[in-house]
Amino acid sequence: MGPHRPHPPRYCTVCEARMIPLLTIASFESNGDESLSWVPQEDQAAAGSDCAHQDVSQPTRVEVGSTDNMQIYVCPASPRHPHTDLIQ
Repeated sequence: MGPHRPHPPRYCTVCEARMIPLLTIASFESNGDESLSWVPQEDQAAAGSDCAHQDVSQPTRVEVGSTDNMQIYVCPASPRHPHTDLIQ
């Protein structure tokens, strides 16, 4: 994955308030490097082995786009205003 890019601000289409992130759906839980720093403790043994059937960095097998992350944004002024998303 490339360097972190700042997310552009999102604005409500109804009231123009700056929207806030509600949820991030990541394609991978860990970065897959040798350090295993983001792999949960209970999954580190499997991450260090050659388990071809199990990818500990993607246990849910959910993939957004082509290994991207998706964020859902909501308007802080009203939950009835439409939400928006960002895939990056």
